Amino acid sequence: MADNQEQQGLVYTNRNSLMNRLYPLVKLAWVFVIAIGLFIYKSPISGAVMFVSVLLLAMLAGKIPFRQILGSSKIILMLGILLMVFHFFADPGEPLLKLGPLTITDNGLYQGPIFFFRLSVVVLASFVLIWTTDTRDLMVSLTKVGVPYRGAFAVFLALRFLPLIQREVDAVRAAHSIRGKSTSSGLGHRFKLWQRYIFTILINGLRKAETTATSLECRAFGLYPTRTYVKDIHFNPWDLVLIVVTVVLSTGLIIIEKVI
Repeated sequence: MADNQEQQGLVYTNRNSLMNRLYPLVKLAWVFVIAIGLFIYKSPISGAVMFVSVLLLAMLAGKIPFRQILGSSKIILMLGILLMVFHFFADPGEPLLKLGPLTITDNGLYQGPIFFFRLSVVVLASFVLIWTTDTRDLMVSLTKVGVPYRGAFAVFLALRFLPLIQREVDAVRAAHSIRGKSTSSGLGHRFKLWQRYIFTILINGLRKAETTATSLECRAFGLYPTRTYVKDIHFNPWDLVLIVVTVVLSTGLIIIEKVI
């Protein structure tokens, strides 16, 4: 049971895949390249192509099961759908359908999917980075390009706490279910449950932050300007193929948009 939950979460797993072997900063730059392209695209088709590309890359090059991708992305996909529906009604344009006081416009139907893919693709690419990158390797690679190790350690902690937060949410949800406070009730009750989730996570997060800060002070973290690492990583120029292919794909999509 615990192993299944771990596989479904935002946890790094070394599956000996191609994405696992890539240099961490290359994958980080890959996420930024994807994000930049998504904000340049003017057509939802381009966003859909990038969504499918990232999904196939995650499953084929990252060996990430589709069940894990779907299980971890459900909330983000729901938020993306809500954002898309919001633009259906909020964007000005020619009215196509009236639902009471609300009106769906032609421009809203066009812009809504664009914003959906902007959110979902960036989050999916970020999840691929987390699933295939050891946070320690990312921290070491950041220090090699001149980032102070204190800042790199802050990134390490942020990524380290993500799966812990998800486990706490699962634990609180299980506790409420055992006490008969099921999440299958109405929206109002679900909203109150999420308020309790957020309060519990916030308190536990503050406790973890205080404990971590005390532990770092006791170990004199930050006393010396440099640090040594047990495990070293090395950059391979062939890793840049991922960025090159992504840039070529994004450029091609932008050119096709302008031509069409």
